[in-house]
Parts: sequence; C-alpha cells; structure tokens
Amino acid sequence: MAVLHNKFIALHLLFIISIGHGGVFISAELQRFQHPAKDDGSLSFLVLGDWGRRGAFNQSQVAFQMGKIGEKLDIDFVVSTGDNFYDNGLTSEHDTAFEESFTKIYTAKSLQKQWGDAEAQLSPLLRKIDSRWLCLRSFVVNAELAEIFFVDTTPFVGMYFSETEDHTYDWRGINSQKAYVSNLLKEVELAVRESSAKWKIVVGHHAIRSVGHHGDTQELIDQLLPILQANNVDFYMNGHDHCLEHIGDSNSPIQFLTSGAGSKAWRGDIKGLNKKGLNFFYDGQAELQLLEQPIKSDGSLSFLVVGDWGRKGDYNQSQVAQQMGKIGDELNIDFIVSTGDNFYEDGLRSINDHAFDKSFTQIYTAESLQKQWYSVLGNHDYRGNVEAQLSPTLGKLDSRWFCQRSFVLNTEVAEFFFVDTTPFVDKYFLRPKHHHYDWRGVLPRKEYLSNLVKDLDSALRNSAANWKIVIGHHTIKSVGHHGNTKELVEQVLPILEANNVDLYINGHDHCLEHMSSTTSPIQFLTSGGGSKAWKGDFYRLDQEGLKFYYDGQGFMSVQLTQANAKIVFYDVFGRVLHDLHLSKGLNYAM
Repeated sequence: MAVLHNKFIALHLLFIISIGHGGVFISAELQRFQHPAKDDGSLSFLVLGDWGRRGAFNQSQVAFQMGKIGEKLDIDFVVSTGDNFYDNGLTSEHDTAFEESFTKIYTAKSLQKQWGDAEAQLSPLLRKIDSRWLCLRSFVVNAELAEIFFVDTTPFVGMYFSETEDHTYDWRGINSQKAYVSNLLKEVELAVRESSAKWKIVVGHHAIRSVGHHGDTQELIDQLLPILQANNVDFYMNGHDHCLEHIGDSNSPIQFLTSGAGSKAWRGDIKGLNKKGLNFFYDGQAELQLLEQPIKSDGSLSFLVVGDWGRKGDYNQSQVAQQMGKIGDELNIDFIVSTGDNFYEDGLRSINDHAFDKSFTQIYTAESLQKQWYSVLGNHDYRGNVEAQLSPTLGKLDSRWFCQRSFVLNTEVAEFFFVDTTPFVDKYFLRPKHHHYDWRGVLPRKEYLSNLVKDLDSALRNSAANWKIVIGHHTIKSVGHHGNTKELVEQVLPILEANNVDLYINGHDHCLEHMSSTTSPIQFLTSGGGSKAWKGDFYRLDQEGLKFYYDGQGFMSVQLTQANAKIVFYDVFGRVLHDLHLSKGLNYAM
C-alpha cells in the first residue's frame, strides 16, 4: 500500500492549530459555547475554508488528508472559515448540497467532531441532519485554553450592497447594514476586552490582510482591526482567498492566517499591492503528489501494466485478468499500473456505480492482483463523473484502488510520473460530438495544462532516480488506430527528452506495441489491450522506430533493478509476444 511521502505538498492544504495551556473567562453579548480541552491541558483543531463543491476541485482529497492529520493530532474540533456551499449557498434546509458537500465528504472518524462556522446556513434543522454542524452569524467558543470569536464579516463589505452585479444576497436579519455592523463591533469589542484567555483568536470569512486575489479588506482594516490590536488578539483566521497564507502585523502581535483552500484554488492569482509582513503564501495547487512504494528486499521491483479494460468482464477482460493473475504470481509483482479508460463506455456515474465492482473488484480476483493499483484517467473516464473515480471513497470499497489526475510514485529503483493526458487533446473540447466530458477541476484549460507541464518538468528535473518512467493514457508515438497524439508530441515529448526519461507507457490504442524514439533513448510502450481490441485497425505500420505491434488483447510486465529492465508483452492466453531488455547504456529487443 502506498504511503504519502514526507516531502509531499498536495493539491490543497489546511492550517493546523495546536496551543498550550491558559485560563479563560467570558462575559459578552455574543452567544457562547463551551468546549473542553484535553486532559493534558492542550487543544488542537483544523481550519479550512471555501470548500463545499460536492467533492469536486479536490475537495474530497483535502478531506481525506484532513482525516489523517486529524487522527494524528487527536483534534478537538474543526473550524470552517466560510463559503461552505458553492456557488450560491443552500437553497433551503432540505438542499442535498448539505449532505453531498459536507456529510458525505468529511467521513473520516477523526472529523466526526464539532464544526464551527462564521457564515450563514443557520437553521437548527441542519444540526439534526448532521450533529457536527454549528453555524451562526457571530458567536464565541470558550475552549478553556483559548477563546475563539467568530465574526460575521460579509455585512462589512460595502460592494455586496452597492455593486451586486447579477448576485442576490439574503440580508434577512441584517436590516440596516450600518446598525448591524455597529452593534456587532460593540459586541466583539466587549467580548475580547473582557476575555482573560491566554490565547485570543478571531475567525471571519474575509481577510483583513492578504496578498491573494481579493487583497486586503479595507472595511475590516478600518473597523475591526483597531479592536483586535487594542485587545491583544493573537490570531485572525479567515478564508475568502483560495490560498494558504501567513502575514504578521507590523503594529501588533496579531498573525493573519488564511485557510481558504478547501477545494477550488486560484494558482498564480496574487495581488502584490502590500506584501509587508508576508511570511508565507501558497496558491493552493502544488507540485505533483508524491507517493512511496517499497521494493523487494533484494532491491528489485516488478509490476504489470494494463489499459482500456473496464467492461464488466466482456470482450475477454476476464480472460486477460486470469492471465495477469498467473504472471503476477510468477513474478511476485509489487503493484499494477492502469493506463486509463478504466470504465466503459462513459466512466463512472457516481461513487455508488456498480461498474466499479463489476469491472474491477469482481474481475481482478487472483491473489497476486490483490496489490496496489495505480491508475490514470482516460478519455472514456472523462465522459463520466470524474470526481467519483478520483474519490477516496472508492479506496474504502476496494483498498487496492488509487486514481488521481497526475502524481509521482517513488520506488527507490525508479520514479513513475503519472500524467493526466486527456485535457491536452484539442478535439475533446472543439469537437466532442455527442459526448459530454466532465471538465470540473480542469477549466480554465490553458492554465491547467500550463501548471501540469511546469509541475511535470520540475518533478522530472529534480528526480535522481535511475529509471524515469512516465505514464499517461494517450499515445505519444503509435502506429495504432489513433496514431501519434500531436498535442503530446508538441507539449510533453520535449520535456521527456530533456529530462532523460527511459519509458513512456500508455494505453488508448487497443493493442500492444513497442516503438523506439529516433532522437532519444525513450521507449514508447502501449498496453491498451485489457479488453476490447481492434484487430487489423492500425494507422500505418511503416513508421520509423517500430519494434513490435500486436492488434489483440493482452498486457505487459516490467521487472526492474538498478541496472536492468525487462519488459514482456503477453497475449490473452499468457503467451510471450515480445521481450525488451534495457540496461543503462545498452538496450536490445528480441
């Protein structure tokens, strides 16, 4: 089973707060709640914001990591900094977005603690649906070691009243903005002034200080900040900007902490107006997720590669799986790589789609295949619910399953760079025909591809691995049905060549194939024969560099040591069709 590498900076992050002992007493107009500290006198909690997207835009992945960190720290509660349900909040108490964006996402045992929030969704009925939920406009939590003052910041912002554009805001309970804000400021000032807590923490949705997209919130600087400075507040925590950020106040000990990266983030969207005091800024999208996979005690590694398979056992999928089990046992494989198009014809509909069980769990049943599967998405997967296939929930249904858009796997012997190739292909955007593609998390496309190319180049350049292997769904070079993928030839291949990549492994063409580069040592290996194959359907067989082509079903094995690599192609009967032996400075095909 893969474990997260300690260098891994993932997807989106959250702030973790752990504080020491101190006394507290409160007397204020704001509604008050009590929360005990641990027996050892400590308190720990997670903070995240801007999250509610039904698991999309990596919300599920952030939630998964929160669960791990929450368990490690034995957290006492979770703080949300607002923008809990996109794009327009909840439509009613019965809006399914509450469960789809909250209850069904934050499922880890460690996250079954109280959640506190400074934004609206105020109905007590939601608390009956999920007892963790506590959301009021403004309130105070007395946690013995600290007092946390939740402040409703949205009504401070003038443009929501004067420049609403096409948005409708629900100002019920606000009435006069001026009177509401004035009363709230008095209550906050009274609460923080009378507090004797060791730690004073104020939580709001909007930033006071930020270099992110929205920048400083002038109304909070003018009206709220002086109160915080005068009353020795330690932290002001917010969301709103989809980033992570730490700014120190130059006029007081206050630390401004932004945790607004619970789902969709804005990479490179930085407002450089006032960077004074900036200690840290992270724009919510990071270098590729890095996983670790142990190798055998003798220093070797072996795995199988299969692609274009998910057809509920049809088109010889079950027969291929049976032979994979036999070869997997012979080689004592460490894991399996899937090159995409995992579920035909149109991906998965949801995390409850029976196709996952019928095309994966019930098919690859051999004992040798009960190892970790590392998968990328194919174009057919993008025709379904992509977030379902990426959801950690599938890993709970079958612990072998791991699928992300792009990531890196470190195995000591080699590093594997899994790349999301579907968004590179123009025709899926320009000429989708009757197909619908799920582009959540990809748009805007230009920015997504630019970031992915940069991340891939950086990961390859910084790799010290003896073998560098890149895996994607689409071909770079192929004589099969689809031929070369020109977008990858133009945008990805130069990066692979510049960084001394050894193997590029793909699916997409329903065949088995080996081509050599004529300009570099790269070997192009296609393993897309996991089920339905296209006999006699090839693009052209006279391309330079072609070493092997088979238009039937099958799979591939790879055995690696520090010095040598052996790649074998098998057909549906388990017969060896082609061998490729590589060593550093020497390669030959049989």
